[in-house]
Amino acid sequence: MRAAVEQREAITPELLRVVETIAANPAEFAKREDDMLPVSALYLLAQFREKRAYPHIVKMFSAPGETSYELVGDTVTEGLKLIFASVYDGNPAPLHGLIENEEANDYVRDAAINAMVVLEHTGQVPRAEVIDYLRSLFHERLKRTPSFVWDSLVCAAADLPAPELLTEVRQAYAEDLIDEDVARLEGIEQDMAAPDPRRRQQSHLITDAIAEMQCWAAFHLENSWPQRLPEAQVSLPPSPAPPPPSYAPPKPFIRERKIGRNAPCPCGSGKKYKKCCGQG
Repeated sequence: MRAAVEQREAITPELLRVVETIAANPAEFAKREDDMLPVSALYLLAQFREKRAYPHIVKMFSAPGETSYELVGDTVTEGLKLIFASVYDGNPAPLHGLIENEEANDYVRDAAINAMVVLEHTGQVPRAEVIDYLRSLFHERLKRTPSFVWDSLVCAAADLPAPELLTEVRQAYAEDLIDEDVARLEGIEQDMAAPDPRRRQQSHLITDAIAEMQCWAAFHLENSWPQRLPEAQVSLPPSPAPPPPSYAPPKPFIRERKIGRNAPCPCGSGKKYKKCCGQG
């Protein structure tokens, strides 16, 4: 990554070729195992503010189903909104199309909605333009059936914040379009009235690809291996007599820790549980 940054002019055409190739057939590229090339390319192009990558990246993540997760794992939820905003070329139509694409992954559509918030916070798109677009989603551009995309929309209205959209937000809750386990109306109203300044701090453009990626568990394999504990200095009691051959000891009850499907996998792979050890 450091060598790529140092040789930006030489590496940029190759990175563009990577995203263009993947965008042409993302499902085929997703079959490759443990390939960090797409993730590295995305973060580097974002740091370089490479606007030529923007349409290809949007097309890459327009693939249906789980293809986007198979390509880049948790980058979908952790960094994609910042990547979109960092390579944005001034044309919102591709992002709008992705948000409204019912075939695309809901978490990708969530990242695209949040990218609109980042674009407003970083001064790339006027506030009135973003609010008008969000209003159009509330009124006509989204199918009026409950989905995570609706949850994302009301959260984006709160993150701007856009109290101008409070009527639309309340109507969405009245129609049961929002999962209140994701976002309660009281919390959304509170954020609109008194926004948390830390939310805006999360709306930044990528300036250092390595800094964005270096905390991932995949780059800290030393933390994935159990450490050998010191031997206990105790006297062990005599071993009990062996049980008769027909004896079958009862199995102890073990309460397994519940892991959410969208939580980070405890194995340290950096992927979501449902995309890693939870696939079985």
